[in-house]
Formats: sequence, structure tokens, C-alpha cells
Amino acid sequence: MLAVELKSAKNKKALHTYDGYDGYPVLVTTTHAKQYGTFKSVYRDAAGSQWLKQPNSKEGVSLTDLIITTDKVTNASVAVLFSDGVNSSVTIAYAVVTDAPCNFAISFAGNWSGWKSSGVSIVTVGAVKANIACGYFNIPEKNALPYSEWIAYR
Repeated sequence: MLAVELKSAKNKKALHTYDGYDGYPVLVTTTHAKQYGTFKSVYRDAAGSQWLKQPNSKEGVSLTDLIITTDKVTNASVAVLFSDGVNSSVTIAYAVVTDAPCNFAISFAGNWSGWKSSGVSIVTVGAVKANIACGYFNIPEKNALPYSEWIAYR
């Protein structure tokens, strides 16, 4: 049997393992979302806007999950979007709840990320009762695109 240890080419540190059920080491792999992810939820029952994830001046945000539930209300809607308080772009979700309530859940597989200093904002029109939950992780400053680059990239 060969004794082998996998090391990072970048810093020469051994990669993480744990002993599996059979006693053999298992390489530990994970994603940024699983390692650093968190969530926040809000409840709205009136027209207006509210931060679901407050912008950070140095970091971006990447979405992992989104859940929206509402009641049915005439002339009402719910929008979820990236914003930094000045720029708002890419409606992540938009639900018109005039004809039926919204029950929506998605696990994002692509790179649903905002720009440096962006957060996630909720905008409700009408007296809709809405629960919105969002999973996300922060993108470090060195990896977050400025708004001008982000808008050109998409």
C-alpha cells in the first residue's frame, strides 16, 4: 500500500480528510454555500421596501436559495432584487398575486451574484402579506465585481 497525502499546490497544506465508516480516510469537499452560507427572512404586510440582506460596502452577495409565500391580494406584487441603495438591477423574482397566492422555492445552481456592495432588497406593492427567505453567502472584496464591470459582464 502506498502512503499518499494530498497537498494544496497553493500553500502546501494537507487537504482535509476524516475517517470514514470503514476506517479509511475520506477527502472532505464542500462548496462556499455550504461552508459560509447563512439565511435571513422577512415578513411584509404593507407596501414598501425592506432589505433582506443589507449591503456591505466591501463585499458582494451570492444567492443559494429563495422562498416566497404570499396571500392573494388585488393589485399587489412582490419583487426581490439586487440593490446597493443607488443601483438596482436584475429582478430575481417578481410575483403578481392578484389572481393567486405565490408559493415559490428555488435552489440556485448558477452564479446568482450581485456586485461589490450589493445586497438583496424586497419591494412590495399593495397590502400583500409575504414571507420571504433567502439563503446567501458573502463574496470577498477581492472577488466581487464593481457595478460597472458586473453590469457589463451579465
